[in-house]
Amino acid sequence: MIWVLGVLCALALVALFFPFIFWVDFDAGMKGLNVRVRLFKKELYTYHKKFGKDDEDDSELFDISTPETEPVEKSEAPKIEEPEPTPENTAEGINQTEADKPAVAETKAEDEKPEDDKSEKVESAEEKSADIKAEKVENKSDDKLEEVKPTEEKSDEGKAEEKDAPEKRSLTDQEFWTLLLTPEFDTRAWWAVRHELSALFKLFRIRFTDSFVEGIRMEYENMGYAAALNGFLKSYPYIGDWDFRMDWTYDHEPRAEGHLKASVNLCRTLGLLLATLFYGGILAFTFWRRRAHILKTGELPELGFVRKKIVNIMTEDD
Repeated sequence: MIWVLGVLCALALVALFFPFIFWVDFDAGMKGLNVRVRLFKKELYTYHKKFGKDDEDDSELFDISTPETEPVEKSEAPKIEEPEPTPENTAEGINQTEADKPAVAETKAEDEKPEDDKSEKVESAEEKSADIKAEKVENKSDDKLEEVKPTEEKSDEGKAEEKDAPEKRSLTDQEFWTLLLTPEFDTRAWWAVRHELSALFKLFRIRFTDSFVEGIRMEYENMGYAAALNGFLKSYPYIGDWDFRMDWTYDHEPRAEGHLKASVNLCRTLGLLLATLFYGGILAFTFWRRRAHILKTGELPELGFVRKKIVNIMTEDD
């Protein structure tokens, strides 16, 4: 059983301190910018930006030649054939149809009479049922009004109690800015921010590899001083990973190229989260405690001349 616990502890340590390495390859010059982000060997993100255009691209942009149009052959319009006269369209057919219309109208009138009687009976039955429903709805509404009255009286009593209770107010603009600019609160806030930033900078371990800047052109004497300074800065971190190359022959365009290596592990990530919760909790606790003291007593801390001016400026802007 002990060896199982030992194996689990070893796996947990490996998971906590296993480095995840991100590579950022960049190349910037007068013609464009190229950036590529990789996790180990897997490519995550690429960005390309061109600052200039070639002559071929410009010729394509300004090419306004129009295509040749083919001649269109003339085609004759189709002839429209007139319909031949039929016996229905003649005068005799029209007279026959007009003679048949009165007989059809008489038969329709006879068929519609019993339907009218039925519709009158249905309407009278519907009116009776509507009157009965209206009486039932009125009786129910009267019962509901009687039930609602005691609840309304209770709600009025609750509203009166709420009015008698003191209302909780919030800080005014002047009180808020005075609280933020109190010297004691500011010192604690800067202390928390400084430790939080240090934890943030320790999250990634950043190193530059094979990074250089070439095409630096100045006077020969100044380029000699810059080359000597470059050799002196090789002993410093981050700056020493860069190589500044002077363009003695004036045949190299200004260009920067390099690789950035950033490693992070789970342990440093958890440390950053714990630091954020710890220092943020301290600031929140001090702020709410001083806020409750101001709301209870109404006394504001004394500020200096400069801090009072800042408070006045912030309140005037609001």
